[in-house]
Amino acid sequence: MTSITADVVHRMTATGWLAATPAPFREAVLSRATLRRYGADDVLHRAGDESGGMHGVAEGTIRLLLAAVDHGPYCGHLLRPGHWAGDGPSIAGSPRLVTLASAGESAVLFLPRAAIMEIEAQDPTYWRYFMASLNMSLGLALGAIADLMLRDHRKRVVAVLLRVAGIRDGALAVDARIEVEISQADLAAMANVTRTTASTTLRSLARAGLVATGYGRVTVLAPARLHTFLAE
Repeated sequence: MTSITADVVHRMTATGWLAATPAPFREAVLSRATLRRYGADDVLHRAGDESGGMHGVAEGTIRLLLAAVDHGPYCGHLLRPGHWAGDGPSIAGSPRLVTLASAGESAVLFLPRAAIMEIEAQDPTYWRYFMASLNMSLGLALGAIADLMLRDHRKRVVAVLLRVAGIRDGALAVDARIEVEISQADLAAMANVTRTTASTTLRSLARAGLVATGYGRVTVLAPARLHTFLAE
């Protein structure tokens, strides 16, 4: 564990769940959180583990792995800086629903479940902000399900790219380069296409100047144009 720097505080309060909460609540969370560092493929927790608390990504990328009763696991989402996970089990005191693993070098804030209870006791109205985190997670899951219903496989791939880049909601109005640590195998699984189909789609997008590909990563070059493609 390492100390939480001013840079980490700024990053965690500039985007994501904490950014939408009042300063006193943010301070209550950050004063009780600890910073943990992980290497590539390190597991933060596994599905079925006891709920120990919430995780907030400060640096790097965390892979969220899903598994059904008889198949999986699959990478279902990528958590980028500002994203939190573990809200539901932490609030309910139930077992973990997913596995979290670091895609590479990462730094993650950990807020113990006991600290969540302390924050709620400090001000009972603070529960609304923990529920807001849960609502954000639910909205993300429902959006991912809706995107899987797109009939055009190219649009499914684009929708996944925008989601894992953190801009599926179209909040980014101007084009900017956003690098995503994602393999073509994970992208294919998330979009429910074959790896060959994902690769072919990426090459087509690259020729159009919309993305650039590299080993284990895809860079979104034109978010606004990708959103336009989805709307066509």
